[in-house]
Amino acid sequence: MKSSLNNINKSNGQYERLKMINKDLLLIPGENKISIIDVNKYNLVRIIEANGSGWIYSVYILNENTLLTGDENGIIKQWKIEGDNLMLISQKEKVHNNGVSYLINLGDGHFASASFDRTIKIW
Repeated sequence: MKSSLNNINKSNGQYERLKMINKDLLLIPGENKISIIDVNKYNLVRIIEANGSGWIYSVYILNENTLLTGDENGIIKQWKIEGDNLMLISQKEKVHNNGVSYLINLGDGHFASASFDRTIKIW
């Protein structure tokens, strides 16, 4: 039986949105960090720190060095990955009135975000 990875990026029993990077790697957003899990070996591969970001609820990977996150406050941020840290590039303030639950690329430079405020925004 595989070992358990309990308490990774968990708050009050609520797990945040999980995202498969590829067939082997699972990305788990959390408080001030994103954890990457190898689903075949069932172990923690890497933790990427996003200091001062609060709870990250959603992630969209733009390319191998850049990603978007949606946080608990309805803010969407663009980050550059530098080693085991995220460096803030830009942010869209208060896109939503509650946490951003999902981000998706619509193509042609447009994105959609869904929120716990029950809205979907295209930007």
